Amino acid sequence: MVKSIYITGIGCCGKTVIAYGLLRKFKNNGLRVSYFKPVSIARRRLPSGKFIDTDVLAIKKSLNLKESVETISPVVLSERYLELESKAEQIKMKIEQSFQQISNGSDVVIIESYTYPEVLSTIGCSVPELARKFNSKVIFVVNCKTEDPIDMLVDRVSLYKCFLEKFGVQLHGVILNAIPLPYIERVKGFLAPSIKELGVKILGLVREKPKLIAPTVRDIAEALGAEVLEGEEYLDSFVEDILIGAMSPEAAIRWFRRATNAAIVTGGDRTDLIIQAIETKPSVVILTGSLYPAIGVLIRAKEAKVPILLVPYDTYTTVEKLREVQRIITPESLKLREKEIVDVIEKDIAWKEILDEIIES
Repeated sequence: MVKSIYITGIGCCGKTVIAYGLLRKFKNNGLRVSYFKPVSIARRRLPSGKFIDTDVLAIKKSLNLKESVETISPVVLSERYLELESKAEQIKMKIEQSFQQISNGSDVVIIESYTYPEVLSTIGCSVPELARKFNSKVIFVVNCKTEDPIDMLVDRVSLYKCFLEKFGVQLHGVILNAIPLPYIERVKGFLAPSIKELGVKILGLVREKPKLIAPTVRDIAEALGAEVLEGEEYLDSFVEDILIGAMSPEAAIRWFRRATNAAIVTGGDRTDLIIQAIETKPSVVILTGSLYPAIGVLIRAKEAKVPILLVPYDTYTTVEKLREVQRIITPESLKLREKEIVDVIEKDIAWKEILDEIIES
């Protein structure tokens, strides 16, 4: 019988990156692996009219998986899904059939959950209900950066442990992800021991590494429909921060210098500020409002090897779209950061322990 790991968590906690890293690591160790996301979120609409989850498409292409996107991700949800209650049995059957097809010829299947473990409880397709059906080991990923105060994550783990146990499923372990540097010692000294006292294993402590989830300039250009005015050859740089150039050049330069691999957003008519931004070597400068810059700006950008993008939106809309892009993973960005992802799995996550216990179960 095929072995499976069910990776779940809350919101954008890094499930996809961890799933991809484990798949790569297991595959590199000679195992036949498959990926399954029974319930996913509609992020992109294809020309055919069908909705897909871009995370699923990214992993399928990166690992050259033979199964179709529809098989890997049989249920794709929009914001509304209560109407599905009348189709509960058909949906369960569809998920089970897809899992059987995915499992065929595989040693290990890594299953990734929807944004919340409890979604589709109304029709019997929540994480614990599906994990019980697939006999999966459940691993909970926590984004330590989003919990405020950070101590709340212990309560979160306790809450979901009880939720799983209600359906007769054990929480196998927890991966504490994206731990901000100032909280490392507290997580190690207080939070991790508190989670262990709940009877839950700590399977990973991963420091915050923005590059692991950062989009590339190319991703941004494509998502925003931007015109590339300069730097076509530098679009594979990562964007880890977003800065708005809406102040005087003298005030802005201090913020620009503090940022790492930034996207600086400003109007094309702010020549003095754009030149200052270019001098700090950001990953990209994005000009808003379809305002073309002075020729001197493009000359300086070419010399500094900084891409310049032009978009039709105002600054607020541009920044909102950039934040949305930060939640999207593409095959190209996965490939570019593959080494870093595998290194995290090797150094920060107990992948051998996970694999050994899966095989022995």
